[in-house]
Amino acid sequence: MASRADRTRLDPEVRREMILAAAEDVFRQRPPSEVTFEAVADAAGVSRALVYNYFGDRNGLLAAVEMRSLQRLDASLRAALDPTLSPSDQLRPLAKVYRELARTDGSTWRELATFGGDRHPSVRAARRSRIENLAACWGGDDAARVAARTVTAMLEAAATDDDDTDEQVDPDHAMELVCRILADGLQAAGVGSTVVR
Repeated sequence: MASRADRTRLDPEVRREMILAAAEDVFRQRPPSEVTFEAVADAAGVSRALVYNYFGDRNGLLAAVEMRSLQRLDASLRAALDPTLSPSDQLRPLAKVYRELARTDGSTWRELATFGGDRHPSVRAARRSRIENLAACWGGDDAARVAARTVTAMLEAAATDDDDTDEQVDPDHAMELVCRILADGLQAAGVGSTVVR
């Protein structure tokens, strides 16, 4: 058996990412209320103390997992945003990104938001940045900021189907409906009409 000194020491950022990947897997398998630091540590092959060392507490771990998902979202949104299109024409590509997030990370994202990950300062700051980037693409004025905040909230809501009723709405149909509603509103408000193309 190798001694502690013989073990390869991982770069702290590599180790952190390894723990986060394991935590995402654990959160996909069960609700956050049932996830323990022990389960995450076991999945990552590290000690519970090391998980605490990196994330401090449960809220820190939840926020880090949500941030990892949101970083993927933000990268995809940046790639989908085409500043040569009108804001209403950008909605469907943006909606497609949100739907893909719902398919891949949706249950984790929804559950983490329920348990407070979305109240963490880093998560709120990332959301504000996402809204500001979209508003800047749409002209950067007050109307663009209000529109970006509204569009973001509605696409997030449409992407995360948490309807507890027996009759579930088809998520793709719901997203298409939201896009039509938003497109009409953006056009009527003249959002993005001052953007030079």
